[in-house]
Amino acid sequence: MSNLRHLFRPLQIGSLEIQNRVLLPAMGIGFVDEEGHVTRQLTEYYVERARSRPGMMMPGAFPVQQSGAVNPSVLRMIHIWDDGSLPGLESMVAAVHRHGVAFGAQLYHMGIKSGQRDMLGPSSIPALDSFDNYVPKEMTRDDIEDCVDAFGRAAERCIAVGFDFIEVHAAHGYLLSQFLTPYYNRRADEYGGSLENRTRFLFQVIEEVRRRIGDRVPVGVRINGGDFLKEGGWTLAELCAVAPVLESKSVNYLNVSTGVSYDHVVPPIYTEQGAFSSISQEVRSHVTIPVAVRGRIKSPVMADRLIAEGKADIVAMGRAQIADPEMVQKAREGKIADIRLCIADCRGCSEGVLRQGEISCAVNPRVGREYLLNDVPGQKKSSIRRVLVAGAGCAGLEAARRAAFAGHSVRLCESRGWIGGQLRLAARIPKRQEMADILAWYERQLNQLGVEIWLNTVVGENVLDEMRPDVLVVATGSLPEIPLGYITGLENVKDIELLFSDELLEDQALTEDDVLIVGGDQIGLQVADYLLEMGKKVYLVERGDHFADKMAFQDRGILMGRALEKGLERRKRANGVEIHPTDEVWLALKDGRERLPHIGTVVLSGRRRPNVLLAELAERRGLEVHVIGDASGVAGEDQGTVLAAICAGYEIGRQL
Repeated sequence: MSNLRHLFRPLQIGSLEIQNRVLLPAMGIGFVDEEGHVTRQLTEYYVERARSRPGMMMPGAFPVQQSGAVNPSVLRMIHIWDDGSLPGLESMVAAVHRHGVAFGAQLYHMGIKSGQRDMLGPSSIPALDSFDNYVPKEMTRDDIEDCVDAFGRAAERCIAVGFDFIEVHAAHGYLLSQFLTPYYNRRADEYGGSLENRTRFLFQVIEEVRRRIGDRVPVGVRINGGDFLKEGGWTLAELCAVAPVLESKSVNYLNVSTGVSYDHVVPPIYTEQGAFSSISQEVRSHVTIPVAVRGRIKSPVMADRLIAEGKADIVAMGRAQIADPEMVQKAREGKIADIRLCIADCRGCSEGVLRQGEISCAVNPRVGREYLLNDVPGQKKSSIRRVLVAGAGCAGLEAARRAAFAGHSVRLCESRGWIGGQLRLAARIPKRQEMADILAWYERQLNQLGVEIWLNTVVGENVLDEMRPDVLVVATGSLPEIPLGYITGLENVKDIELLFSDELLEDQALTEDDVLIVGGDQIGLQVADYLLEMGKKVYLVERGDHFADKMAFQDRGILMGRALEKGLERRKRANGVEIHPTDEVWLALKDGRERLPHIGTVVLSGRRRPNVLLAELAERRGLEVHVIGDASGVAGEDQGTVLAAICAGYEIGRQL
């Protein structure tokens, strides 16, 4: 059993007792139909996580008015203002309640972040992270009164369908947060200027919610402990002044958050785990009601420690429970090593919403498909097969795991002396070490499932003859290529050292002090950061319009910022690289040529080709062959990422 006694201690929140301190917070995940109604897909997503029995759960926030919803072309949301949404909500609440979990509803209005042409705001100031140029309409007093009323009516509807608590969202740069933030709120009436005036709208919302629902259920507020704007932001000091007032207005808990820009709202891997706990701790010292903390808390051990240290009463663990829906139950049973940890890749969750209108997960391929794919432990395939997986990168590890999970006899062969492939190399990049956290989980799962792992083993004819597999899964990855035609004059190289990025990271090779990286994809930009951390002078050249296209945008933004602060010189839309007999290096740019001074090392980090030699050999021998991961291609938009590799491994392992 677990020794996480602080995390699994009950807590009273108003009239509601929760059985542990883990909160699955409201997150925009999609899975809603075109009418804004609950789908089976959405219900099963939450039911799967309810089975693990966290203390509290909330579905993605409900906009209280149509004007406050995200543009539906970006993300579909529940239309809580529409009677047609209520039957589906009632069914979802009942399904979650069957597992004994407190299920709450978060209410909000997106204001200037809605992305709609007729968006509303406190003033005519567009969002700092807006993707369009729409100028919001400054809300009138009538608009404010209508919105206050909408919050109250939405709370009534939520109680009517059975939700156990209500949370008012006043964080993340949404409408109530916009009124709190001087940068956005430049009003000269009773809703702008002083702290008393900027909080008036929020207080009116809380009072109206309480007037409508009374004391039937607890009411919480999600609110920023700082906007992290350079100027004009809501501050921690202001929250500490306002928190006791919120408590006096019958608010039962505070869910302390941070930021109005996406890199703070959904902090990427470059943010320290538990980085915002000092903020919640300070807020907690000003109130007697429970305070929740959030932000890159993925381990129940850390969550327990934060509570023990008095930094929070509740711990919001969102992405952690996307990655492993069974996290709470595993922690309860003391099976910490069996938890599939979030690696903060962001490509599936936050980037997934922006790219496709719904989340996925780099390490959990079942996310969003819980209603279709029911992985039952011990449920074996009727026909057991001998499966050989070649390559122990992400794709190969997942293929071996899922095939063994189905009962097949699996051998996993890896040419190196360690598992992990490109993921282990990526974990050598500064601030990205936890990318390798998933590898310990894979090793443990494969051992428990009886997978034979053969390291330092190249699969060739002898291995095929010895094992005689029924099926071969080729997960041999990709190989770097010299971009002939793009880089010319290689025959002239005298003293310049040439390295592939794989060699640089795997061998931890030394370079000269001035380095040119050819290829500005995600690997190239990360290698640049790796070298800059060593004090090298780094030039990064990319033929395309963008750097690191396949990284989540907030991840990419922070990485690029780090690199530029350390002196990165970058060039995009470059037509080629020329190396002269004198070891001079020139770039052919869109608007002319540029000579780079004193280049001592050139790192090739761009073009790669699938490694399919084994597949061709096996097919000639008549074997059933499946090629997955980077071995099946790396150039496409949905190729060459951790998410794509693990998803491909899962699919083939499930289908065998």
